[in-house]
Amino acid sequence: MHTVSSDLLQRFIQDVFEAVGVRVPIASRVSESLVLSNLLGHDSHGIVLVNPYLKWLEQGILDPTSEPEPVQETPSVLIMDAKRNFGQWSAFLTIKELIAKAETCGVAAGGVTNSGHVGRLGEWVEMAADAGFIGLAFCNVGGRRGTVAPFGGSERMMSTNPFAAAIPLEDRNPIVIDFATSVVAEGKVRIAQNKGVDLPPGCLLDKHGKPSVNPNDLYDGGVLLPFGGHKGSALSLLNDVMAGLLTGSGVPQEEDGRLNNGVFFIVLRIETFRALNAFFGEARDYVNFVKSVRPAPGFNEVMMPGEPEAQTAAERRAQGIPVDDVTWHNLTEAAAGVGVAAPVA
Repeated sequence: MHTVSSDLLQRFIQDVFEAVGVRVPIASRVSESLVLSNLLGHDSHGIVLVNPYLKWLEQGILDPTSEPEPVQETPSVLIMDAKRNFGQWSAFLTIKELIAKAETCGVAAGGVTNSGHVGRLGEWVEMAADAGFIGLAFCNVGGRRGTVAPFGGSERMMSTNPFAAAIPLEDRNPIVIDFATSVVAEGKVRIAQNKGVDLPPGCLLDKHGKPSVNPNDLYDGGVLLPFGGHKGSALSLLNDVMAGLLTGSGVPQEEDGRLNNGVFFIVLRIETFRALNAFFGEARDYVNFVKSVRPAPGFNEVMMPGEPEAQTAAERRAQGIPVDDVTWHNLTEAAAGVGVAAPVA
């Protein structure tokens, strides 16, 4: 296991992307986004993705030279064609513009199509909450089958199709809800594989349709399961409609089509619906009420969504980000291949 400071790691990743021709603003945004995921404890959406991104750049699946542009826009709507650029870049540009539209119109909605992987979905709705807005996000992968079986099935169909929402609070961190509609995200399977550990029961079927805890089975024709059975499967279907059909990104069809992350955002200005002081006051009282519940055995307190990540970020900022040996080896080897020396970890 290696431990690296977040600043050192972010600079290292940015140097790697710049070395393969990614423009500085985009390299900075993507590296910052990946390292932030590690800081928050979501290693599945962090630097483990650098190697796949480099592969996609080499194959032309990602085009960092393109300029994302609107394909549909009104005062309250924006659909952004990412032009095959990094998803983190197009999602950042889109949510930033939708926040500005919601400031004027009260409600704004739209999304991203023709995009690379957008990373941790919660990052973008958290931007809305940090600006004082409620943000909702739906995400899918269109154009090709994913790794998740629909409820009652044993074949790959949907992607892990995450959902995210963020709610601003007064004088404390926002509530941030962010989860895959599969039992585990695919990146968590990759991390388990790198660490050589089993998955929890109920996550995975092998290629024969039998339950498995071996992460290697996913990459040998296995399939992930939706969380909560029919509930996660239904929410995944909703994400395909919102992020795939409304944006034009598409829904799963081909066996091996091109990666195309679709994202649909809704941004709500609170004052459009309630006086701001009334909303924040009632939200504060509600959060305090929820947290006043007696903890269950094995828990120290009731935590709001986003609080565990905030605690992890504080610890990792102080102590450094842990990186497993396989991820670190793959990353430093790829960096050396493009002429970037690894920092001393």
